[in-house]
Amino acid sequence: MSKIVAGQAGGLPLKSVPGSNTRPTTERAKEAVFSWLESRDWLEGNAVLDLYTGSAGLAVEAASRGAVKVIGVETARTAVQVAEANAAIVNKALGQQIVDISHMPVHRFLQTTPESSWDVILADPPYDLDQDELLVTITQAFQALMDDGLFVLEQAVKSDEPAWPEGTYVVDARRYGEAMVYFVRRVGY
Repeated sequence: MSKIVAGQAGGLPLKSVPGSNTRPTTERAKEAVFSWLESRDWLEGNAVLDLYTGSAGLAVEAASRGAVKVIGVETARTAVQVAEANAAIVNKALGQQIVDISHMPVHRFLQTTPESSWDVILADPPYDLDQDELLVTITQAFQALMDDGLFVLEQAVKSDEPAWPEGTYVVDARRYGEAMVYFVRRVGY
């Protein structure tokens, strides 16, 4: 069973999306990513966007660790229902509405998001997502990031590293089992 790893709501159990259509981030990878973010002050008081949120495991972890606004974006109805339930659990534990879930395609959400809106954007797309679609998502995500914002991408180790937009640089890249996680900064995009 999945749970919130740390923070104000640490230890709370989370619901999982039934079936095999979603691939949640492993507990080990989630702990490592959030330890990296927290140790560099990327969460406390910041706005976090979680693209392809699935069960909202990353979104609720960000809220538990101090993010003040979190939106998870998901298109699959079953996943959205689970994500909304997990958001409700965490919002109740935190005593305020921090996590919201948006039921729409990621590219459409990003098209309607004002530029420079987010401090941190997390993206854990399906591993079989078309590379051209991934590149569009990455480009739109960087437009939605604040200057000096951080984009975190999880993808399969076997996938090629994406072509990052101009005005960005990879701060760190880490492997967690079959997942590769890139931490990429926007600089004067």
